[in-house]
Amino acid sequence: MTTPSSTLLRQLFPAWEFFDVARLPPTLQLRLLFGNGTTSPWDPVVRPAPRRWWHVVFNPAGTQTLAAQTLVERWYTELVELGERSAACQESLALVTALAENALASNALAKSAGYDGWQLRLVVTDDEDGAMDVVYESDCLTRPNARGTS
Repeated sequence: MTTPSSTLLRQLFPAWEFFDVARLPPTLQLRLLFGNGTTSPWDPVVRPAPRRWWHVVFNPAGTQTLAAQTLVERWYTELVELGERSAACQESLALVTALAENALASNALAKSAGYDGWQLRLVVTDDEDGAMDVVYESDCLTRPNARGTS
């Protein structure tokens, strides 16, 4: 039975999860796959825009970056808590894939080099020792403009 004093004590002292391992936010990355078996290095999809003094008042690029990172973090949470095959996780995967395709369209290497496919992965880096944990890595995805538009 909870009493007002036990409720107050729980609010004053943090939960044990507060002392959990510190990690950096999950990072969504992509790389290009070429026909000769080579790949490009992993490249982050969400990149923070440089800040200027007027961004305190008006910062649409910063808002877009924040929304994209929130989407990546939501997918990570659903992936860990619900599993890869859950309906919510599949919806979030479709959204982050579209986010990565948008980044792929503005990727300089993708514009200049002919590539056959691309891959997507989600990594989490431990803040203390820098160990990187690959949470998800896709199979080869087809080029966005190579898909049918039916």
